[in-house]
Amino acid sequence: MNTNFTKTAYITLDIDWACDEVIADTLDLLDSLVLPATIFITHDTPLLERMRRNPRIVLGIHPNFCPLLQGRSAHPDYHAVIHELKALVPEATCARSHALVDASPILVAFANQGFRNDMNLFIPFSSGIRLNPFRHYSGLQRIPYFYEDDAYCFETDKRSPEAHLLEAGDGLKVFNFHPIHLYLNTESMTRYEQARPYFQDFPNLKQFVNPDTENGARAFLIRLAACAEANDYTFGQAADL
Repeated sequence: MNTNFTKTAYITLDIDWACDEVIADTLDLLDSLVLPATIFITHDTPLLERMRRNPRIVLGIHPNFCPLLQGRSAHPDYHAVIHELKALVPEATCARSHALVDASPILVAFANQGFRNDMNLFIPFSSGIRLNPFRHYSGLQRIPYFYEDDAYCFETDKRSPEAHLLEAGDGLKVFNFHPIHLYLNTESMTRYEQARPYFQDFPNLKQFVNPDTENGARAFLIRLAACAEANDYTFGQAADL
């Protein structure tokens, strides 16, 4: 297993039921930056075929177990939740749960349904912990990540995208974004919550976009890509780790 990630970074995305216009905006952004990405799917969309045609994109699943925990799920159990998304994206071999809901039985179920990797472990860069993939007893490889755009809004000491890339040493550098945050260029959860009623109303959603080119989720990704190019970093495919 590779344990030296000095000059490599990885992009992942959870689509979180975003409308097609917002997802298309993210795909356009990835194309403009020529970035590979693992995209975790929550629902069917015509844009799945566009993603499949892109050799830089690998699809995973993003199952939502929260309704089961809240007693309001249409699914009988977590196996059914996984199976439904696996049927939608049969080629998927990696998974990340919505809200990072995690338990050993869920990991075993992932492995039993043909998954090789999971990315449920978020350990922020500010922790100072060096990250590496490791093997779970189910056979899954667990791939931790250290940046998430919504969690970043709550950081009291926001380290720059350049710091995330250049100061993490030879540890694993996996970044996670969401199309809605990339579209809004979210810099605070206040903006996100104000926009929430319009998530499926794209014409009115536009009024909530943060125009700041230095701060926000979209600005973070663009600066990250520029820093990588300037410092001879490459972007790998996290699903292939």
